[in-house]
Amino acid sequence: MSASVSYVVRTRTCSGASAPPVSRQEQSPNLKDIPGTLFLAGGAPVTAKGAPVAGVGVAGAPSGDLDEKYARAGAAALNK
Repeated sequence: MSASVSYVVRTRTCSGASAPPVSRQEQSPNLKDIPGTLFLAGGAPVTAKGAPVAGVGVAGAPSGDLDEKYARAGAAALNK
């Protein structure tokens, strides 16, 4: 699963003129920037009323694709 949120921030220069928009996402560090972290397939969000409230993580299948498939199945069962 992939989520993308983009914010545009307008700033003003010292003269008061409007500066070009800057994407807040480009300025902020991402989770991948945290030292010592490794992100792998195998997780799926559990939602309630469209909002994420928990997650299901699976590891141990022969591939990350299968881990993720099983995690999605578990999340789908909880969302029923």
